[in-house]
Amino acid sequence: MDIPSLFMIPSAVSSGKVHSVFPNSTDADFDFNRDSDATRVNSEGLIERVGYYGSELVTNGGFDTDSNWTKGTGWTISNGKATQSGGTGQLSQVISTTVSTLCKITFTANVTSGVIRIAAGPGAAIADFTSGNHTLIVPFLGNTTLYILGSSASFVGSIDNVSVKEITGDRARLNYEIEGGLVNTKPSLLLEPQSTNLVTYSEDFSQSYWVKSGASVTSGFVSPDGTNNAYKLVEDSANSRHFINSTEFSTPDTVYSSSVFVKPNGRNKIALRENAQTGNYASFNLSNGTLIATNGVSASIESMFNGWYRINYQITSGASIILGFELLSDSYTSGDPYSNPYQGDGLSGIYIFGAQVESQTYATSYIPTNGSTQTRAAETCNGAGTSSILPSEEGILYAEIEALANDGTLRLITLGDNSSSNAVSIQLANPNQITLYVNSGGVNQCAIVASVTTLAYNKCAIRYKQNNFSAYVNGTKVGVDTSGSTFASGALNRINFDIGYSSTSAFYGKIRDIRVYNTKEMTDSEVDILLTKITS
Repeated sequence: MDIPSLFMIPSAVSSGKVHSVFPNSTDADFDFNRDSDATRVNSEGLIERVGYYGSELVTNGGFDTDSNWTKGTGWTISNGKATQSGGTGQLSQVISTTVSTLCKITFTANVTSGVIRIAAGPGAAIADFTSGNHTLIVPFLGNTTLYILGSSASFVGSIDNVSVKEITGDRARLNYEIEGGLVNTKPSLLLEPQSTNLVTYSEDFSQSYWVKSGASVTSGFVSPDGTNNAYKLVEDSANSRHFINSTEFSTPDTVYSSSVFVKPNGRNKIALRENAQTGNYASFNLSNGTLIATNGVSASIESMFNGWYRINYQITSGASIILGFELLSDSYTSGDPYSNPYQGDGLSGIYIFGAQVESQTYATSYIPTNGSTQTRAAETCNGAGTSSILPSEEGILYAEIEALANDGTLRLITLGDNSSSNAVSIQLANPNQITLYVNSGGVNQCAIVASVTTLAYNKCAIRYKQNNFSAYVNGTKVGVDTSGSTFASGALNRINFDIGYSSTSAFYGKIRDIRVYNTKEMTDSEVDILLTKITS
């Protein structure tokens, strides 16, 4: 009887679905929704964008022939690209979509002078771009003209590989952890809230948006997404500070989470800072992946693949802030980097990629930008099971889970009936605390609280039976309750990653495994053995 009635190890997804392993029917699949694409770490350890996209909406986006495009002054099409020689004309094509459809635009730009501009609709400047491969997500308002133009008459350059595709479906993210520099072969389902990257150029550090002092940037290095789009921040030879910072974010009294991917190359120490002068900061040692010192912020460092780290800090800002990162000398051990100038060698530096600032209390997955802010939509994952699959009178709810942050936010996994009256739930709320809870007929029947050392990947299970409740966490029985009622036969019919009857208290985190067992034919001893086995 140790075969679960519902078993979901995240391993397969399709548009709008996360599929169960057992039972082998669509009744046990979760309904998934996210109204944008998003990034994950794939099985090769690389960051990639995921989503489902429609058919190609651009005709002749590779410019194989001199056709399908309306060419303004200065534009020519030949040799597989469209070239602007310095005129003020526009290159355009009408794109047909449904109203307010989000689309993914990709293209390759080669800019000799000036910048190239992409716009969806007359006069609607989306963003300006320099050379490179670019992706952006924008709404198309029905039949819309895609315009390609220079920002001024001085623009000279070419464009190729233009693509526009509708974001047509929701693809859940099976995210792979990096542990000890290696990719864990067992993925987790990643669920996150809506968030916006306020950095408008998250990858192109050559932009004037990024102010350099005592340093310069060079491009063309392999980044965490596996392409040659990382930059190297290189110190000059002066005895000074060596740093780069963004323009200001001017929303005071806001909680920010700032992050960037970094990799050492001649320099092993770097600081993230709130502003260009003295102030709040976090400093890191990339030779061993450790946090050195902080002032006024909470900070952490996460190991990525191929020698990369993601460093981040969180702060409540009382004024305008910037995102700055500063090279530090090998002799730096503590203190404000503002007071620690050093003699540069003109060669050493650190690779940088994927800068992000969010109005969040923790760093979420990377949101690429290229000329404008970008938003990743919130995710929902609910509705697996039926009353014939899920046991009501007695059973076990089990999950192996990790919270996105140990911040006291209420996160719930619920086995219930789509009402506030009946539920078996696993709750993450107070820091380092898991509550295993049963509510039947609107009355609290059982609430067992377990203290843990971390909310990173705990194996949790609650057994519910008339006057017989018990909870296990990581192989240990953490509590029992011998008084309480369960549910009528057929009452429980769904599993939700939220409170169970609305989208509140959504479980934002990582799920490696979720199961429901029917224990009606098992002895109490057999149930205890099973609970110990699955949570160990």
